[in-house]
Amino acid sequence: MNAVQKNRDEALNAIGRELDDLYFSGRLDFESFKSLFTRALDAAGSDTDDLEMFCHFARQEDWWNWMTQELQKAPTRRVA
Repeated sequence: MNAVQKNRDEALNAIGRELDDLYFSGRLDFESFKSLFTRALDAAGSDTDDLEMFCHFARQEDWWNWMTQELQKAPTRRVA
């Protein structure tokens, strides 16, 4: 693992811990969800399965819809 990958993993782990902390404390609201997801998307990009950690927390339809729209807007390197 190179330094870039290590920094990316550390950033995603920190975001995941913050997401868990907010959820388990009952303080995870839509604004916090959006902020954390945006940070994770910036850190990881859209070409990764790492953002699946947000699926469990996007239980409300508007949260899910917002998240999928953001993923669709993000640039991708995938080829069909």
